[in-house]
Order: sequence, then structure tokens, then C-alpha cells
Amino acid sequence: MSDLKSPKLTHSDDDQLNATQIIPLSKPLAAGECLVGRFEIESLQGQGRYGFVYRAYDKQLDTVIAIKVLNTSLSQDKQTIADFKKELLLVRQLSHPNIIRVHEYYQDEDVHFLTMDWISGSSLEEAIASNSLTTEQTFQIIEQLLDGLAFAEKAGVTHKDIKPENIMLDESGRLFIADFGLSAFNKESNADRVSGTPYYAPPEYLQTGKINLTTDLYAAGVVIFQLCCHGLPFSGHSIDEILQTKLLDKPKFKAVKEEFNFLKSWSLTLISPHPASRPTNINQAQNQYISLLAEKDNKPISKKRLIVTVMSMMVFFTIAVVLFLSRQTPIKANAVDHYAVAILPLQTQEGEFDQTFANYLNYQLTDIKNLRVIEQSRLSQLLAQLGITPPIDDANMELISDLLQIDVLISPQTFIAGSEAKDIQFQLVSVDGFNIQRETLIKAPYDEKDWQEVTRHFVDKFRQRLDIEVNAEKTIEIEENPLVDLFPIKTLILKGEFEQAQQALSQILAREPNSAQAWLQQGELNLTIGLFMEAEQAYSQAIAFSATNSYTAKLASARLNDLAGKIEQAQTDYLSLVNAFPYNTELKMMLSEFYFLIEQHKKMEVLLQEVVKIDPNHPSAWFMLGRVAFLQGDFEKALNEYFVKALVTAKKLKNRVQEGEALNAFGVVYGQLGETELAFDYYQQSLKIRRQLSNLADAATTMTNLAAMHLAVGEYQQTEQYLTESLAIYQKLDDQEGLSNTYNELGKLAEEQALYQTALENYRHALNIRVELNNLMLQAESMNNIGFTYFMLLDPEHALVYWRQSEQLYQQVQFPIGIIHVRQNLGQMELAKGNWRNAYHLFNNTLTDAEKLNITEESIVSRSYLTKLAFLQGNFYASIEELTVTYQAAVKANDVRAMAEFGLWLADWSLQLGDQEQAAKHLANINDIVSHHGNKEHMSKFQFLKSQTVGSLPTAVIENKNNRVLDHAHQSIYIRQLIYQARQSLHQGNKDISVYLTPLANVDFSLQQYQYIEYLELLAVQQYFAGAWLDLKATLRSADILLRKMGDYWRSFQFDRLRAQLAIVNQQDPTKYYKKVTKKLMHLKVNLPPEFSGKFIETQDYFELNDSLMELSRHDQ
Repeated sequence: MSDLKSPKLTHSDDDQLNATQIIPLSKPLAAGECLVGRFEIESLQGQGRYGFVYRAYDKQLDTVIAIKVLNTSLSQDKQTIADFKKELLLVRQLSHPNIIRVHEYYQDEDVHFLTMDWISGSSLEEAIASNSLTTEQTFQIIEQLLDGLAFAEKAGVTHKDIKPENIMLDESGRLFIADFGLSAFNKESNADRVSGTPYYAPPEYLQTGKINLTTDLYAAGVVIFQLCCHGLPFSGHSIDEILQTKLLDKPKFKAVKEEFNFLKSWSLTLISPHPASRPTNINQAQNQYISLLAEKDNKPISKKRLIVTVMSMMVFFTIAVVLFLSRQTPIKANAVDHYAVAILPLQTQEGEFDQTFANYLNYQLTDIKNLRVIEQSRLSQLLAQLGITPPIDDANMELISDLLQIDVLISPQTFIAGSEAKDIQFQLVSVDGFNIQRETLIKAPYDEKDWQEVTRHFVDKFRQRLDIEVNAEKTIEIEENPLVDLFPIKTLILKGEFEQAQQALSQILAREPNSAQAWLQQGELNLTIGLFMEAEQAYSQAIAFSATNSYTAKLASARLNDLAGKIEQAQTDYLSLVNAFPYNTELKMMLSEFYFLIEQHKKMEVLLQEVVKIDPNHPSAWFMLGRVAFLQGDFEKALNEYFVKALVTAKKLKNRVQEGEALNAFGVVYGQLGETELAFDYYQQSLKIRRQLSNLADAATTMTNLAAMHLAVGEYQQTEQYLTESLAIYQKLDDQEGLSNTYNELGKLAEEQALYQTALENYRHALNIRVELNNLMLQAESMNNIGFTYFMLLDPEHALVYWRQSEQLYQQVQFPIGIIHVRQNLGQMELAKGNWRNAYHLFNNTLTDAEKLNITEESIVSRSYLTKLAFLQGNFYASIEELTVTYQAAVKANDVRAMAEFGLWLADWSLQLGDQEQAAKHLANINDIVSHHGNKEHMSKFQFLKSQTVGSLPTAVIENKNNRVLDHAHQSIYIRQLIYQARQSLHQGNKDISVYLTPLANVDFSLQQYQYIEYLELLAVQQYFAGAWLDLKATLRSADILLRKMGDYWRSFQFDRLRAQLAIVNQQDPTKYYKKVTKKLMHLKVNLPPEFSGKFIETQDYFELNDSLMELSRHDQ
């Protein structure tokens, strides 16, 4: 017997066994440091084996979080990081009240870190050491610990390092399990090849390093022992000594409180050296604990009652023995209302027939209502992915049962019964904990010519065995005798071998022209390869040759109504099938695909939730749920609740195709969330898998996505390379949707290079294909893009038409992010037209919507335009300060496009306020970015602004008077060059600027109202100097109308200066105008840093009047 060992609750250099090895730590971060432009460090909370833990503020979500910064020695090991990322995918699906939720893994230069929920409290280690826990608190802690671990167990996640140090208690006593997934960083080799702390690890784990269903349970048992006894159950100074005491010694349970004694026997079973002696899993241990608590609360019974109870139990035991000997062991169902089964292929060495036999049996079992039967194609695919070939051993039987979440595996087998005779037996295989139960249900002679009869006999016996009643109220009948030759054809279609499938099907239809089942299969084949008219004809034939209430007739009707656009009728047909076969997940998936096509996303989500409830490892349901959440704009839910489970499921099933699909989805969501680096990482992982699998279509999809990411950072060459490669693949495969997506991205590439006519051609090409595909979501995207291109081509009428259509389609398909995009574009047009109030409402509303959806990029866009409007209205200081913060966040996130855009805005605003030095600094900061990553618009604007900082502007713009500017961006530069030159000429004392005003008079200012008000200002100055008083009055009236439309504009005081001059000419009192000028200037000066005032007034005083701006601005109000 080993004595109790006092737990070491603090670590020292020579105490390496009670705690996992402490890795040398990196230099801690200082308070105030900001990681990836988002997470601001508030304080260091502690250090552990893997690094430092900080309290931090998430500026994006406006909340406090915890950050665990990994030690450099860990983060520099690429394989370790890759292993950890895989582990993190499992951990992120754990959303439970007793588990600290891990959010994401980030890298900021050399700093690698995790973000997770912040818990205010202390560790269980500290609570035990302080001896402060009450009896009731201890019971609650045990309950919560088991509850959290049971949830993780159900999700297929093992902690591997459960100990008091990794368990937190908040101020209310709620327990949180920490550090799930960090065991991936353990690289301790030798005998230390195990993860975690030896005192808490089961002996078999210390010996082999292999986990099982009781690995975490054993560790929890040690923790529970500590809670009750305030000491460890085992001692030892090395792993070998600890292992020996675990295997040979029995711990002494010396409870610190008498109230804990009732837990003695149970807690010792948790830390039994033999796995078979422990509870089967954490869930069973949890139930045992609940029962013990309940028994503890019951009052003791009298002696007389005890005798009666014992005698009753003896009678009951006798009856139970008789019943046990006379009845079979019941087969346990995972669900309360149905059984789930799968059928292994018959082993006769005739591959095709073996599958046909299993398919036939599968077909017969499908008619049983309370049965979920795994499709044979799914089982075959799973076996192939896992590399399992018959005969299947017990370990693989257990694995298959777990992955398919089934209660029974049906294993038909033939064997020689005589010189020429064969027998067949049907064996039922079920898993109960660690035990595999095998039961031969029937054994009968096998007739190769009449093998269907023996399967029907088995189905009857199987129904009786499971005690499932015959469904007397069938609404839809399965045809009693299926055409067995069709089974291999379905397999060919699933494999994509369409030509072989059609050849075989044509032969069957030539032989059986009135076969409804064959015509249904022909319809399915035609539908798969896109022959929609031919599919309609085949489905019509299937209906004509089938009974009214048959499965074939109902499915053919659903398909036919679907193709004909009869939504209500199609939905009714699909629902009748789903209701008739409530546990057929493939029918539910079929209906969910229908809901996806008709954009009924809420219904689709509800249906898919039903699928994963009864079939949690369904190969595609989690992915489709992620698509639904994404389309509804809930990106966090799509990522953390659905796509992560899709990826985990794919890895469990070793389904590389779906693993690549899920990784690609991660890239899409992270791209939408503005997490560029993470998006690139997941896209590259996906592309690697898809290329390894020679999956051309999927690889092309990821390449198109990567092209969009490269385009977003201005890397045109990589963008074009990926798009060219994907376009060739889609053309080869005749993949119309893929072609439309690639043309769409080519349009964006041309747009970024200011090749707007080329962009328009590509966008139109994409739209034409998408109309043919009848994909409303993609049509909406194309129309939005076409609208923006028309806007850039100075055609607001066409732009508005396409934007309105796009908005309506996005509303129809209920895609909020698309609606935000369209309304932001409308906001830009309202801003360009001078309707600043309308622009404000559009940007303010889209900002609210984007923040509700937690969409970073769209929030930044709307907020930046609101900042621009504030600047135009004279709120200089606040606008510059807010835009500077946004620019710095872009720098932290390495968002080069945002850095270029906002850097140019800051430089432009500095020049407008007269600060050339600050403008030059802003331009210097973005010089390399604009040169290497900027689009054509950025480059043109950069050159224009740079020329102002050095005082030399090209004159070619004036000389080439007949040059027609064809797009919005370049027209804006063209106008601003002329306006700048006119102001410079006036500043130099010239009073005739007609050389600049003449070309401006020929400009269409309909989408340049901001520049138009500046043109009117210059025109009024010219008219003042020329003494054209009537013209000046008309110009001032035009300016007044425009200013009322704008709402307010900081340069409006210049018109009041001119109105004062006009009043003097008309022998009127100019005082009211001077007061307005003074008031405006004082307001503007308040919104400027004091040192800017002189430069600002000097810049605005560019033409000479008989007033003084400097004097007016000094006037004390």
C-alpha cells in the first residue's frame, strides 16, 4: 500500500514529475502592446508550461479575452505548429459551460498566440491548497468536471493533461477546464513520449502512449481523489517508480471529511490499474456519481424492510436468471426512437455480386420505418478511406460502428456445407463499451439462383429481433422487387463514370422499356450530367410506369416539379418522402439541397440539424450547415460551429476530398473576416490536398479563391497566373459555374488596373452564364460588379439599374453581406452626386448592419466613408485621428490595399489643410506599397499628390484639351489638377485663370459634385476679378443650391467672402457675410491643432480681396 503523498501545488526545478516540464520562456509582452492590430495587452496573468498568459482587450469585439503566447522554442518548430493547428480544429468545436472556449490561433511577426475566453478566478490547485472548499462546493466541482469531460468525450476530444493546475474556478464557483489541445506541444520522447503529468496519467498510457476512452477519466479520478483526501494516490521519483505503484499498490483513501467516504469505492475504480475495471467511459462514471449522490440523500431503511427488500431481490434475481437463459441479450440503440444499421458486403470473391447482394438487402431494410440504414456507397467509401479490407477484425468493427454511429453491423457470410452445397449465415455485430457482441441470427441453405428469398427471410427475422413492428400505415410503398441490375449503375454514377453508366442503363431499358425504376435512374443520370430536358422526359416515364404511391413515383414527381420550377409541388413531394422515411438521412440531404437551390436557408438549416442529430458524422451535413450560416452572414457561426466540425469529421473519416473542401471554406470565411494571412494559409492547405488528389475542378475553385486574395493585396501577376490556370481547367471540364466565377475574378483584375471596358466584358460574360445556371446569388454578385463598373465609366443611370436589381436579388436570397456591398456602392454614388445626407444614412446603416454581423472589412469601409464625410464638413481633427487609427490597424494586419487607400486620404487631407510636410510623410510611408501593390487609381492619385508636395505639376493636362477622360477615377484627377493649377495661378497674383476654367467648363460634373463646388468657387473668383456681377450672382446662386443639397461643406466661407464683395458693389451692408465667414473660420480652427491654424489660413487665402482672412479668423466671438 502506498502512503498518501501531499500534492505539490507549486513547481520547482527539481519537481519535474508533478508538473509537465516547463519550457524556457520568451520575453514577456508589455502592457499596451497590440497584436495584429486588434488585441491590446492589458496585463500579464501568469506563465505555464507553454508560455505566458495575458489579459487582453479585443478592440474588434469590444471585450476582454485571454491570450496565451507560445514560447519561441515551440513556435519555431513548424511541425509542432502544424500538429497543434490540427488539434485546435478539434478543440474549437467544444462549446460547453465547463470548458474554456478557444477562439483562434494567430501570428504577429515572431509572436504566436491563442485567443480564448477570459475567466476571472483561480485554479483548482490554489483552491485545494487553501483548504477553502466546502463539502457542497467539492461535490459541485466533481459534477462539473465530469460534465465537461463527458462533452469533450462525445466530441471525440481527449485532453491528455487533466490536473488541478489546468482547471479554473470563477468567482461564482463555476468550473472551467483549460488547455485543451496544448498536449500537441509535448515532444518529450524517450519514456516521456506521453503528454501530460505522470501522476495523473493511467499506467497503460505511460507504457504505450496510446489513449483510450478512460485516459481523461483516470486523470479526473486522481483529481477527485485529491479533492477528497488532499493528497495524491501514488508516489514515486521517476516515471518507472510511479508506474510501479500505479500497477501494484492500492491507494489509501483517507478522506479529509467524513462526508466524502461514500465516494471511496467509486473513486478507486476510476484509478484502477486495469482499464476494464474502470467505468466504460466518462458518461458512465458521471451516471454512477449521480446515483451515488442520490443514494447518499436517501434515509436508512428499517431492519424489517431490509429483510423484505433482500428477499425480493433474491426472487427478482432468480427470475432474471431464467429470463437471461431464455432470451437473447438486447441490442442497445444509440437513439431512443430508432436503430441504425450498416451492411457489410457478402464475401464470395465476386466483387460486383457481393455489392449487389448488400444493396438488395439494404433496399429491403429501407422499408422499415424506425431504421436508419447506411447507404452502401457511403460504407464502401468509408472502408476505402480507412484502408479496411475483409475480413474485418474487432478493432475495425468498433471503429466503423463509432464513425457511422450505428447499433448493428450486419455481416452476411457464405461457406461450404457439403460437396456441392453452400450455406449462408447472417451475423449481427454490435459494440457495447469495449466489448464486441456477435450473434448469428439465421443460418440457411444458400441458393445462388434464388438468393433474394433468403434476404427477405432475414429481414423478417431482423425486424422481430429488434422488436420493430410492421408499419401498417404506409403512405409510400417501396417496390417489393427492385431491378437488381440498377444497383451497379448507381455506383458508377457516384464514381463519375457516366459513359459506362449510360451504356449499362441503355441495355436495361432496351430489355425493360416499361421499368419505372430504370427510367428513374435514367432521370438521375441525366440530372447529374446537366441534361435537364432529357431528365424531365425520363422522370415523366418513371411516373407513367409506376404505382401512384410508390417511392419511385414520388421521387420522380419531386424531381420533375423541381425542374419545372413548381416549387410548392416539389417541396410537398420531397416532404412526403422525408416524412415516410424519417431516419433516411440521404432523403433529408436531398431536400436540403432543394432548399439551398430555392434559397430557403432557414428551412435548410433546420433540416440539416436533424441530420447531424441522428448522424453526427455525416460526411457532408456539417459542411452544408456552414454554407447556410455563411449565406446568412453569420461567419463566426459558420466557422466555429459548422465548418470546424466538417473538417474534424473529414479527418475522422479520412476523407481527403472533404478535408480539402472544409479547408477551402475556412479560407473563404477568414477572407470575409479580413484575416488575410489565415485565409492564405487555409487556401494553400486546401490546394495542396486537391492537387494531390488530382481533383481538377476543386483545385480550380481554390485557385480562383487564391487569385481573389492576391488581387486584394495588389499582386496582379499571381492573380492572373491562378485565373489563367483555373480558366483552362473549367473550359476542359465544361464547368459553367466555375467559368462564371473565373470570369468574375478576371473582371475584378481588369477593374483594379482601370481597364473598365475589359472588366465590363468579363462581368457580362459571368452574368450570362449565371443567368443560364439560374443561380440568383451569383447573378446578384455579377450585377453589383457591373453596376460599379458603369459607375466608374461615368454612367450612373446604368449603374443604378444594375445595383437595384442586385439588391433585390440579394434580398430574395437573404444574403445580408451582399446587401451591404450594394448599399455601400450606392453610398459612394450619392457622395459623388453631392447628396451627402443620403450618403451618410447609407454608410451609417451599413456600418450598423456590418457590426451586427461582425464583418470587419465592411465595417471599415462604411466607417472610413463616414470619416470622409465628417472631414468634408470641417471636423478635421476627429476625422484625421480616426482615419489614422484605421490606417495603423491596416498596417498591423498587413492589409496593403487599405494602407494605400487610407494613406492617400491622409496625404490628401494634409494638403487641403496646408501641411505639405505631413503629406510628404504620409506619401513616403506608402511609396513602396503603392508601387508594388497599388492599383492604377492609387498610382495616379499618388503622383498627383506627390507633385503638390514638391510644387511641380505637369502641364500636359491643359495642353491636351481634346483628350476625353473615360472613367471616374481619372476624371477626378484631371479635374483636381486643373483646380490646383488655377489656385496656384491666383496665389501667384494672376487674376485671369480662364485657361484652366475653359476645359473645366466642358467637364460633366454629374459624378464629381465635390469638385464641381470647387469649380464654382474658382469661377466666382474669376467673375469677381472680371467685374461680371450678374454672372457672379448666378454662380453664387448655383453654389447655394448645391451647398443646401450637401448639407454643409467646410469651404463654404469662400462663397460668403464673395457675397460680401457683391454686397459692397450693390452698396449693401456686407457685415452679415463677414460674420458668417468669421464664425465658420472659428469653427474650423477649433477642429484643428493650434499649430495648423497659420498654415490653414494661408492656404485658403489664395486670392486677394479687400478683406483679410487672417484678421477675420482672429476675431473674438
